[in-house]
Amino acid sequence: MACETLQIPAASPGQHFQLTVCRFGTPGMEKKAYVQASTHADEVPAALTAMHLRRLLESAEREGRVRGEVVLVPAANPPGFAQALLGHHMGRYHLPTGRNFNRFWPDATQAVLAARKVFTDDPVANAARARSIMRTHLETLQPNAADEQLKLTLMQLAHDADIVLDLHTDDDAEMHLYVDPDHWPALTDLAGLLDAKVVMFARGSGGNAFEETVAAPFVALRETGVTCELPVTVTVELRGRLDVDDALAMRDGRALFDFLILRGIIDGEVQAAPEFSGIAAPFEATEPVRTPAGGICVFLKERGAYVEAGEVIAEIANPVTDTRTPVRTRAKGRLFTRCLHRLVHAGDVIAKVQGTMPLPGRCKGQLMTD
Repeated sequence: MACETLQIPAASPGQHFQLTVCRFGTPGMEKKAYVQASTHADEVPAALTAMHLRRLLESAEREGRVRGEVVLVPAANPPGFAQALLGHHMGRYHLPTGRNFNRFWPDATQAVLAARKVFTDDPVANAARARSIMRTHLETLQPNAADEQLKLTLMQLAHDADIVLDLHTDDDAEMHLYVDPDHWPALTDLAGLLDAKVVMFARGSGGNAFEETVAAPFVALRETGVTCELPVTVTVELRGRLDVDDALAMRDGRALFDFLILRGIIDGEVQAAPEFSGIAAPFEATEPVRTPAGGICVFLKERGAYVEAGEVIAEIANPVTDTRTPVRTRAKGRLFTRCLHRLVHAGDVIAKVQGTMPLPGRCKGQLMTD
């Protein structure tokens, strides 16, 4: 293993952030996997899982079992890790600019499409050409703020990977995944290994989230008729932000490690992945449940509950008027996330319900909440 420290400059003189990158295996040999954790820096279970995965990768490398290349960024957001306001960690948004750390990543799609004439009918060669164009495009960018420099650095590390796993958590949630629809049902092994309860098919969801942006140039080529291998890009939501537990992190790290074995990047034997028994459906079938009123959110349903359309999952208590407003779902499905903050404002997303049928008004390009 080789670890390097990359410098991410801050906005003021005399400051900088350090990004640690761990490399396993040999670049250019077999396939490349890229794993990053805690892009939203307040989602710390992801970083703890990365620590356990790192130990497994170190052991595999000592034993000569890494056939391809694995790049692991165990704490992908140093600027976000440093942000605190009055004793509260603020890791989702870059405070100087207000930008979400997992939105609007540098996108090389237009540069790749502009060179469409260089592509042939060889999908492997086309993927290599696309990555070369992406690399050149990314080298031309000149970021300003620290969050822009961080995003460019991470995209340069990930753009040429065959497998990209971006480790996150939600508020109070069950294990769930975002995957490109073209990789389903091939990714049922990953979903089974992680015991995911929900898998959402996400493409063009709006906001240029990391895993979609890595895949975007390849998707765009395929949509123009160019045959091209599509990288496996997944956002892994490791339950909720308070699920900071070594036993869980060790189990999740092992599941990710076993997935890399199944994909041939690491030598080893794995028992057949457990069968996926959750809900797999388009992101258009995911309902972000918004509250019609502000007040104290009192949930009536636990995470993991199956609910009917129109069912009351929570009440918003108003201590001033001594009244309660019911919060009803539109979707029929599994209640798989709930908010942690219980003092809410009208229009806040307090939960997500995964159904199987697209919901009216859920349109491509307008699916991701901030």
